[in-house]
Amino acid sequence: MSPAPAAAVEYSTLVLGNQLGQGGQGTVYQVTNKKINKTASGGWDVAYKEYSPPVLPELDAGALAAQVDLPGTLSAEDGAWLCDHTAWPAAVVRRNGRPCGLLMRLIPARFQFTFKSLTGTGTAVRKPANLEYLLNPDAYVAGIGLSVSERDRVLLLADLATTLDRLHGMGIAVGDLSPRNLLFTTAPEPGCFLIDCDAMRLRGGTALPQAETPDWQLPGGEEKATCAGDVYKFALLAVRLFARDQTATDPVALSTLGPPLADLARASLHRDPAQRPSPATWAEQLTAAAPTASAAPVAPAVPAASTTGRPGRPGPPGNPAPAGPVNMPPGKVAALVLAFVVVLVVVLGALAESSDGPSTTSSRSSAQPGVSASPSDGWSDEPYEPPSDDPLAPEETEEQKESEEPESPSASPDPVADAEVGSCFYDEGTDTTVDLREAECATGAFEVVDLHHGTTDLDSCDDVENSDRSISSPRNDLVMCLSFLSADGDAYHAVQGDCVYGRKAGAWDTQACETGNFKVLAVYNGSDTSKCDDWPRYNYWKKIDGPPDADRDVLLCLSMNYPDDIGYAEMDQCLLQRGSGDSTTHTNTGSCSTSNIVVSGRTPHYGAAAFCRDNGWTTWQNPSFPDLAYTVCFRWK
Repeated sequence: MSPAPAAAVEYSTLVLGNQLGQGGQGTVYQVTNKKINKTASGGWDVAYKEYSPPVLPELDAGALAAQVDLPGTLSAEDGAWLCDHTAWPAAVVRRNGRPCGLLMRLIPARFQFTFKSLTGTGTAVRKPANLEYLLNPDAYVAGIGLSVSERDRVLLLADLATTLDRLHGMGIAVGDLSPRNLLFTTAPEPGCFLIDCDAMRLRGGTALPQAETPDWQLPGGEEKATCAGDVYKFALLAVRLFARDQTATDPVALSTLGPPLADLARASLHRDPAQRPSPATWAEQLTAAAPTASAAPVAPAVPAASTTGRPGRPGPPGNPAPAGPVNMPPGKVAALVLAFVVVLVVVLGALAESSDGPSTTSSRSSAQPGVSASPSDGWSDEPYEPPSDDPLAPEETEEQKESEEPESPSASPDPVADAEVGSCFYDEGTDTTVDLREAECATGAFEVVDLHHGTTDLDSCDDVENSDRSISSPRNDLVMCLSFLSADGDAYHAVQGDCVYGRKAGAWDTQACETGNFKVLAVYNGSDTSKCDDWPRYNYWKKIDGPPDADRDVLLCLSMNYPDDIGYAEMDQCLLQRGSGDSTTHTNTGSCSTSNIVVSGRTPHYGAAAFCRDNGWTTWQNPSFPDLAYTVCFRWK
């Protein structure tokens, strides 16, 4: 006998808390008045995902209801396991009789971590531990506060392989298996947690159209959201996790763990889905390799470079402060103590002069767009007025009154009070004070991108997309989140994984990724282009001007999006060539046994057929960036 379908929840019964995230499908909020999996200990906290209006016409309500009903059709053990390892849909939410979203488990605390700054600025904040953070160099991973060893990486993959095997046994294919939808923990033991489960495919049904994360797509023409497709993307994840790279595809990165795992990755990346091994095979091989992997976490590098990214998009990364003591030479300690004393004297003097009236304070990003630094001293909302009813104050004589110039005190303007999302201001203050003036929304101004009422917490802007500065007003009990409008375009707010484009001299904007534009490998503050040198496939940098009052210009480390894999192919690399003429493609299969050409030469010149002599050749250029052109020579195997 099949269980009764789960009852829907009416939207009007939900009490929503903070907004937790926003993506292409909708917005996620905390729910403060409901729990799921209620037990004597209280149950699990709940989140509500509200689908955006453009998504609703594509929603298959029946498929979503089937997902909600699934745990009740499983054994008690399988149902409990599914709810403990995934944010599986727990209830359909309806508004006016129509589905508008779903309830799911809030991310467990063990799958979050305290994100720290690489530069020592900003406030440490709790963030979901997306696997995307681990696809970066060790210095970055350790610098943001993650303690991960080589053995942890092996066991994380083993746990994910086991999870996939069990999901497949339930008729579930993940589909969009990418590090953005995977959370991890290393304590008390390495493990993974899957989110965005409503996008998964259950027994052939799908609540939403299948989508794929850029750089995590299946080979062209392959059916999406299948068990074999999950294995292909798992192999990409395994390669990139050990290559410390967002886009690597060469299984050689797994060779340090032994040839069997590298061979397993090659087989899993086979273009024929039927040739790919099972997740159970991966779990077995990874578990066997774990004891020989190092259990020592990588220590953070000092000093660490400042990189950036967008949670949940993270690549990452944001920008809060490193924990633990910092060793300094005695001279620097003395200088810091002296500076502290000076600041204390100034502050006490200011308090003596201005009483304790309300103030407006500001937080500015110092290492990357979108993350606020520590609150600074601000400007006064109102002038100080001495009390007029002091019984001990001597009376003024008529002569004194006549000799005094009439006072006409006026309150300082309060531009925060009437601000709305979309309002713009110029900040004519300094890096430690704020002086806002209303302005047109033009380059050089700050645009209000969000308002938080009922708080003066400057950190409330930390998760607001493109927020560069937060301004608080105690008098109005609100915080205003501001975004800088750079004259160099909205690429000022680009993050790792975005694509951007513009002329060499002129504004640069974010775009959909396509042949001929650039992919963002990393984002730094300042103009030290040497920071880009160690990024794989780096071949161009672009500096985007920020506000003039601090060193907050943005440096983008970029990689040209070539037509296919031959654009970055190296000497003696094997590739698979298909098609002919304009439809010719070159694919790095990761194995010479599945390839048919070998690169025999390359030159950064367009149309250099003579360079290749009797060998085959292919050439490409973007006329606006001729120095990134190529002619690649090849021979048939």
